[in-house]
Amino acid sequence: MGEFAFIRSVQEGCHFSPKKLIKGIGDDCAVIGPYEDRVFLISTDLLVENIHFVLGKIQPEHLGEKAAAVNLSDIAAMGGTPLHLFMSLAIPPATEVVFLHSLYRGIKTMCRRHGTNILGGDTSASPNGLTINITVMGEAQGDEVLFRQGAKEGDKIYVTGTLGDSAAGLKLIKGELSAPAPLAFALKKAHNRPVPQLEAGRVIAQSRWASAMIDVSDGLLSDLGHICEASGVGALLFKSKVPLSENLKAMARAGNFDPYELALSGGEDYQLLVTVPGENTAQFEKIFQGGSPCRVYCLGEITGGKGIQIVRHDGVRETMKVSGFNHFKEA
Repeated sequence: MGEFAFIRSVQEGCHFSPKKLIKGIGDDCAVIGPYEDRVFLISTDLLVENIHFVLGKIQPEHLGEKAAAVNLSDIAAMGGTPLHLFMSLAIPPATEVVFLHSLYRGIKTMCRRHGTNILGGDTSASPNGLTINITVMGEAQGDEVLFRQGAKEGDKIYVTGTLGDSAAGLKLIKGELSAPAPLAFALKKAHNRPVPQLEAGRVIAQSRWASAMIDVSDGLLSDLGHICEASGVGALLFKSKVPLSENLKAMARAGNFDPYELALSGGEDYQLLVTVPGENTAQFEKIFQGGSPCRVYCLGEITGGKGIQIVRHDGVRETMKVSGFNHFKEA
């Protein structure tokens, strides 16, 4: 059973009271409320040593930044503003206090940057490695929240930045690829120090031009698949429109590999994937003119069928196997 099939298998019967419950399992955040005109957004993520990070391959302060950033990205994906964060640690006995202080320094840096309080958590001993669990709470205007469902046939598909750098950085960290020092530094940074697109998420939600949104954590194909499944639609992507950074293209030339494989399925880019009705695209693109708060790229459209197809550079359509990071590999 794959990771997402397992989640679906336990989803039924989890709600015992509908009071103030807008969205439970199945999106980037749970949504509760309304409280006057606001709703609360709550999300939690787990980072496990040798699954999500390798000690010795990332500075503890950067690990703290990343642990906070990936959770804040869930708030961004709903168009919200983060408020409070709780962190729990399972700590191996040989861990030095100076390491933990550095880890917390990174978490505090990320939270300070986005006005988010650290309100508590828990600590425990761990026999087998460091585990970091973070729960983040945010808020949003009730009628501005964006969910995974909502995409309709004819909607255009946008992403807020280039894709594949984080996956390339991970391969460099693991020694599976090599690159000149400046390229390696930039790509490793993309993996170790992701930036949550909170400002872009708020701008998109407040514009009311979009129909659905998710962050790219598991990979473009996987996360677009979540939107398609939740919305009951399909998608058509144009390979030539998938945005790649100059760093990734340079590394691909040097290493003689296809960078689009990393862009489509690599994951951990933490950009925002957004669907926008056709009649809103001009206004949507206008709010990002000049690259502020970021650039957006149109890479396809929502279709009325099922599944995801991609138009290759030679014009041939190919049905894609939806792939991305999955903790429990399907047979």
